[in-house]
Amino acid sequence: MVTFTRTRLAPSPTGALHLGHARTFLLTWWLARQSGAQIFMRMEDLDVGRAKPLSVRQAYEDLHWLGMDWDPFPGSPQPGGEVVQSQRLGLYREALEQLWGQQAIYPCTCTRADIAAAVAGAASAPHEGEAMPRYPGTCASRELTPLRGLSAQEAGIRIAASSGKPVCWRLRVAPGVIAFDDLIAGPQALDVAASTGDFPLTRFDGTPAYQLACVVDDHDMGIDLVLRGDDLLPSTPRQLALYHALRWTPPQFAHAPLVVGTDGKRLAKRHGESRIAQFREAGARPEQIVGWAAWRSGQRATSAALPARALVAAFDLARVPGGRVVLSDSDFRAIGRR
Repeated sequence: MVTFTRTRLAPSPTGALHLGHARTFLLTWWLARQSGAQIFMRMEDLDVGRAKPLSVRQAYEDLHWLGMDWDPFPGSPQPGGEVVQSQRLGLYREALEQLWGQQAIYPCTCTRADIAAAVAGAASAPHEGEAMPRYPGTCASRELTPLRGLSAQEAGIRIAASSGKPVCWRLRVAPGVIAFDDLIAGPQALDVAASTGDFPLTRFDGTPAYQLACVVDDHDMGIDLVLRGDDLLPSTPRQLALYHALRWTPPQFAHAPLVVGTDGKRLAKRHGESRIAQFREAGARPEQIVGWAAWRSGQRATSAALPARALVAAFDLARVPGGRVVLSDSDFRAIGRR
C-alpha cells in the first residue's frame, strides 16, 4: 500500500476538462481518500495568454459534479481553500533568488530559433517528433562575476539591457543519470544533461515555467505524492534535478497512462466530444463517467455506473494498466453517448 499524507488535483484552465482529465483526477482522488491523505486543489493558471476564467469555474464544477471534493489548503484566501498559482509569484521569486545565490542558474537570451540554429546539423539536433533540441549551453559560460552582488531580477534586467534581448533563467544541470521508481510506470532513468541540457525555469516575460512552479508549489504545499498523466513523465527527471538544486525532498511519483484518440494523440474534438461539460449538458449522469473511469483503470470488470465514493475502499493502484487508453465508440457507448 502506498503511504503518503498529501497530494493534489492540478487542472490548467487553458481549456475544458475531458474524459482523460476525469480519469486521472479520479485516480488521484480515490487513492487519497482511501489512504486518509489530504488532497488539495491547485489551479495552474500561469499561462496568462491561454488561461480562461470560465475554464477555472468550469473545472471546479465538473470535478464536484463527478463526486470529488478537496481539503482547504491552510492560509488560502480562496472561498474553497484552493491554491491559485498566479497568487504565488513571490514564492517562485524566492526560489530563483536561492538558486542564483548558489550559482545554480544563469540568465539566458537564447530563443528557440537561436538554439535550433546553434545545433543545426550537429549530433545534438532533435530527432523527428522531439519538441526541441538539447540546449547547447550558449549562455552558460557568460561572465557573471560583476552581477553577483545583484538580485536575480536585477541581474536579468542588466543582461537584457546590455544584450537588447529578453532573459530567461536556466538551471545548470549536472551530468549523470537521474533515476526514480514510478508507482505506475516502474523504474525510470534519464540523463537530463545529455538529453535536454540546462532547461529554463522562467519564460522570457519573467513568469515561472512549469518546472519551477510545479516544484515550488509541491514543496510549499507539503505534497509527498504526485499522480498525473504520463505525458509529464519526461518532466520528472528535470524536476528531480531542481529538487536537488534546492535541497528539497521530492515526492513520490505515479504517472497514469493517458486517454488518447484512435490516432494515438491527445484527446481533441476530432476524436468525438469528450468534454465533461458537454456530457453534463447532454443529461449524462456523473455515475456513468465514474463507472467508465473505474473500468478503464482496471478497477472493475464492467463499466456499470457507480458514484465516485463507492470505489474508495476497493481502489488498488497496482491494478491500473500500464498502456494508454484508446478512446473509441465502445467508450462512448459505455457512458451512454452512442
